Amino acid sequence: MEQIKNDIVNYLKANSFMDNNSSLEDDDSLTQNGIIDSIGLLELMDYICGKYSIEIPEDMLTPENFDSLQGITNMITKLAK
Repeated sequence: MEQIKNDIVNYLKANSFMDNNSSLEDDDSLTQNGIIDSIGLLELMDYICGKYSIEIPEDMLTPENFDSLQGITNMITKLAK
């Protein structure tokens, strides 16, 4: 799970969503902290699908699954089984 979190943070930093010196806690809101917006969310979804070779079902497109590192990690873990 730590690797998934690191992959997501590295993606956010590499694509200028976050400053390289910034840190992110597992439960920090990506939207409320201004890290990602709706367009960024679509880009993040594309990255996740490609990186982990998964498809995200429509019913999993919820704030709980995409607004924090923990939510994203939990979702990827469930779908990658």
